[in-house]
Amino acid sequence: MTPRSLSHRAPLLALVVAWGVGLAIGHGAWGAHLPHGLWAGIAFVTLVFAWLARRHTAIWALALFLAVAAAGVLRIGQVRERLPGRDMLPPREARLKLRVERTFAPRAEAAARATGLARVLGTEAHLAELTGQKIYFSANWPADLPPPVRGTEFTALGLLATVPFQAGQNDFAGFLADAGVNQSFSRARLETTPVAAGVTGAWGRFCAAADSRLEAILRIGLAENPAEAKLYVAMMLGQKQELDEHHRELFIQSGTMHLFAISGLHIAGIAVAVNTLLLLVRLPSRGRFVVSTLLLWAYVEITGRDPSAVRSFWMVTCLFGAQQWRAPGNSLAALITSALVVLVIDPHQLFSAGFQMSYGIVAALLLYGVPLQELWLEKWRPWSYLPKENWGRWRHWCHGFGEWSLGLIALGLASTLVSLPATLNFFNLITPGAFFTNLVLIPLSTPVLFAGVCALIAGGLGLAPLAMLFNHAAALLLAVMAWLVERVVEVPGVAWPAGYTKAWLGAGVLALMPALLALGYVRGWRRREGGYWLPYALLVLVLVVGVRTLTNPAP
Repeated sequence: MTPRSLSHRAPLLALVVAWGVGLAIGHGAWGAHLPHGLWAGIAFVTLVFAWLARRHTAIWALALFLAVAAAGVLRIGQVRERLPGRDMLPPREARLKLRVERTFAPRAEAAARATGLARVLGTEAHLAELTGQKIYFSANWPADLPPPVRGTEFTALGLLATVPFQAGQNDFAGFLADAGVNQSFSRARLETTPVAAGVTGAWGRFCAAADSRLEAILRIGLAENPAEAKLYVAMMLGQKQELDEHHRELFIQSGTMHLFAISGLHIAGIAVAVNTLLLLVRLPSRGRFVVSTLLLWAYVEITGRDPSAVRSFWMVTCLFGAQQWRAPGNSLAALITSALVVLVIDPHQLFSAGFQMSYGIVAALLLYGVPLQELWLEKWRPWSYLPKENWGRWRHWCHGFGEWSLGLIALGLASTLVSLPATLNFFNLITPGAFFTNLVLIPLSTPVLFAGVCALIAGGLGLAPLAMLFNHAAALLLAVMAWLVERVVEVPGVAWPAGYTKAWLGAGVLALMPALLALGYVRGWRRREGGYWLPYALLVLVLVVGVRTLTNPAP
């Protein structure tokens, strides 16, 4: 009998792969040099051919794949809006009017600066073509001004430079290019007082005020525990700037920094808590879905609409939506659907470390971890000669603990298949201790998130003493987590700097591993074809042949 976890279907997977291929082509050299009219022609011709060959499945599928890929090239070109002729221009002084779309956490050494991404609202006459472009800004920001929020508008004089179409993989210019940014505006000095204008500004002010209110609730009763309060705020609201340098390094070296990005765990936990409350007031099922979806999006907006939060929102919404409308509600189909939605809205997400790690790890859990967990649990039959009614308390406890441990180990092995090569590719770090650390910290983080949600609800209802109780419970668990991480990083060999011998190996492994996991899933992880050992054979081969230790890693 085929395990239930191996019988899930994802009809949109081929479209996601085709769209991703198109985005990769458009992001590369072909996208820079071939005209968009050519890709539009390819999309039209192959789409017509797919219609004419609709009775021939293989030809129809290939033509549709090419049409979707060509559409992906067009979409990423449309979103990036690369201006011709600006690549050869040197940096120059410019005066720009900007509207902030996203802010970056300030560094300790640059506390008097504001950085982020913005839209160009106005320029001098000779730079009129920049209007509407997304741009990176770095501006002096006086301490007596409120920090910029989404919707803040200001005019500044600074240094305008072109971001290369294809920059280095691990430098900041590469990050900007992968985010679809064409220009940078640095060393800027404010010439007008920043204002939060219009509807966008009003919403931005509301989100900033709500974020401050949520932070104040999470800090109730924790004035004497500032370290735990900072960890708590960072985990619940995604404010990584709250982490001091000591804790930041600890969590990076232990491979647990993902706990402080708003992820599916956060969104799912909040969704469950909200649905539970709405169930108590007897709201109908679809009404609960609509209300909880709106509240989740408000949470995403309030916490700054971080890309990881947006991705997680769509993951959870697609899964819960499929369940509500009686669509095939398996997790794999929901994951693929959410990926397609995210990549259509923002194609440059495909090239971000967060997208590749979050979707890659969740895919590994569904394609590898869950089937392996089912296999192990099926074989976990202690005291099979004895009826369960005669086991006694300690046998039941051992059986339950064994199931829990096997499940965690299976899921941990699955996530390592993606997290280890991704961490090596993006951060030049190998963290073998992350597997064991995550086995302990992820279960501990779950009650922290639950306590945080309860504290926010209690604080929002004006029940400060109850919010304090939940905050203290979360702070205690966070103190334990921080202590464990400090002990882990003291162990030799837990983390060390390393890198791939060839630059293309990182991207190659991150593309090949999900393909291998999907193939193994479709083939049912047959033992004669390598079974569950095959992905780890690939990982070990890459680590042995394609990785070198870095003696002087780049900062």
